[in-house]
Amino acid sequence: MSRIIQVLQNSLIRIAAFLSVALKSVGNLFKGISAFFGNIFGFSESESQYYLEKDESQGVKRSEPKPMLTTEQKTSFETPANRRRTNNKQMDYYLKMAQEIKKG
Repeated sequence: MSRIIQVLQNSLIRIAAFLSVALKSVGNLFKGISAFFGNIFGFSESESQYYLEKDESQGVKRSEPKPMLTTEQKTSFETPANRRRTNNKQMDYYLKMAQEIKKG
């Protein structure tokens, strides 16, 4: 009985995959046809989708970007001379435990 269910499941998966490919190609066909008629009637995808006039006719002036200020940064990094550990008792406990495990 389970073999029949498995065959049905596999066939339904194959039918769904076929329909997705077939419907995608049909959708692309309709998309191509609508794009063709859209280009004929003046709706093209290459131009802007907004119906605005150009900047010159609206009196909009473009400004040049201001140059950014640059500051010189140090390229060398000075390490601190004193590298003392913090006074943490719990961390010392774990460090000692790790050293004992490493030795033994």
